[in-house]
Amino acid sequence: MKKFFLLCAVLGLTSCGTIGVGSNHQTNVYNNSKNTISVKADSGTYKIKPEESMLISSANDISITSANKACSETIVERTPNVSALILDVIPGFFLGIAPILVDAISNNLYRMPETYSYSCI
Repeated sequence: MKKFFLLCAVLGLTSCGTIGVGSNHQTNVYNNSKNTISVKADSGTYKIKPEESMLISSANDISITSANKACSETIVERTPNVSALILDVIPGFFLGIAPILVDAISNNLYRMPETYSYSCI
């Protein structure tokens, strides 16, 4: 029985970032322009009308293009999930590369911003 609890504890520690912190893969994109925009993400391509917002789910960067050709394409980039990385390093001294590997496989080493406002006039 002790071995079972030890195994559960080790597996719990290897996924600290995934379980404890999680990741933000959803971004609320607000269209603060006069034209409809197209948002391309992992989950598909969406049209957002002026002065409206939409919750977009994506684990990778989001590309935004406007119907107005004068506006350039914008990329909403993901950032490192610092709190998950810190939790991976601390038990990483005891468990080797396992915590970072688990978070990399579950795609929780990076996070998307919670909100993004697109502007082009």
